[in-house]
Amino acid sequence: MATDMELNRIAGQDYSGIILAGDFSRELKDRVADCIARFRSFEEIGNPAFAYLSAWWEHKEPIWYEFISDRFVNLLGCKTETVADFLRNKILEHREYKYMDGKASIAQEIIDRRELDLSKVAMREAVEKLGTVEAVYKVALDDGQNIWVKDQAVIESYTEDSIILSLGCLTVVSKEMEAEEELNLAQKELTRYRDHLEDLVKERNVELMKTNTQLNREIHERKAAEASLMEQSQHLEEVNTALKVLLKQREGDKKALEEVVVSNIRELINPYIEKLAKCSLGENQRTLLGILESNLNNIVSPFINNISSKILNFTPMEIKIANLVREGKTNKEIADVLFLSVNTVLVHRHHIRTKLGIKNKKTNLRSHLLSLNN
Repeated sequence: MATDMELNRIAGQDYSGIILAGDFSRELKDRVADCIARFRSFEEIGNPAFAYLSAWWEHKEPIWYEFISDRFVNLLGCKTETVADFLRNKILEHREYKYMDGKASIAQEIIDRRELDLSKVAMREAVEKLGTVEAVYKVALDDGQNIWVKDQAVIESYTEDSIILSLGCLTVVSKEMEAEEELNLAQKELTRYRDHLEDLVKERNVELMKTNTQLNREIHERKAAEASLMEQSQHLEEVNTALKVLLKQREGDKKALEEVVVSNIRELINPYIEKLAKCSLGENQRTLLGILESNLNNIVSPFINNISSKILNFTPMEIKIANLVREGKTNKEIADVLFLSVNTVLVHRHHIRTKLGIKNKKTNLRSHLLSLNN
């Protein structure tokens, strides 16, 4: 317990507080005097931290300092008795760090100047209840600079005197906080870039989806076009096949008609012309009969060209004999029709077989000629 003389001595050494000179309990005065003595000794060892002892009335707002480091006062650029007012007006930001329940992480609560003015009483009540202070303050100096100060303190309550004491130390952490702010700015910038990249990715995804939809549509259209072309191609093939069948049938019908015309002329007209030729006719009548026979030969000549086109080296007589052979006429019948001897007909038949390449072969001449026509 400090004596009154010790209390007066401590109070006389640049003391700007209230408790040592006021009407308070001996317990409170002894505690304050002991703290001031210890804090002054702490200051003498040159520790970079700034010791302080602050106090306030329970349920009242004003705060004062029973002790504050002269080095901290010089740093602020104010007087000891005005430190409380200076800090009250110059703290721009208040940050509290709290451990999360059941977690190793630390939660940070940032309170700006406007919120500080509105929540001072609530904050002090929370500090009194918690029993400790751990916060960081951003303080504006008169020279325009800002400093960051870390506050760590324990809270003591003196119910008899309705006084709350805060015993702590202040540490300048400007470099650390500036680094943290730079890190926060970098994180914000990274977040902004990340958000921007995500937006770009989303836009790109939208474009890719549109392109993919367009490609799918084009693929579908191309498949539909291919199916249509395949259908048309199949239809054209069917039409082409049908046309080939029709052309083949038309060619067959044409050949059949040619054979009918030639056959009718040979069977229905030529016999009568041959009989007329054997009759006694006048010069004019024979001339007319020759013209008739010539005209009939001209009519059937396009038909017999089917054979002559394949045997171009046949003579006219050989063509006539070949046609009569194909019609199934005997050598005698051919000789009578063409007014030739049977031997002459045999000679022509021999030439025909030679030109057809079936000489000395057991090939029926009529069958071979029929195959040529087919």
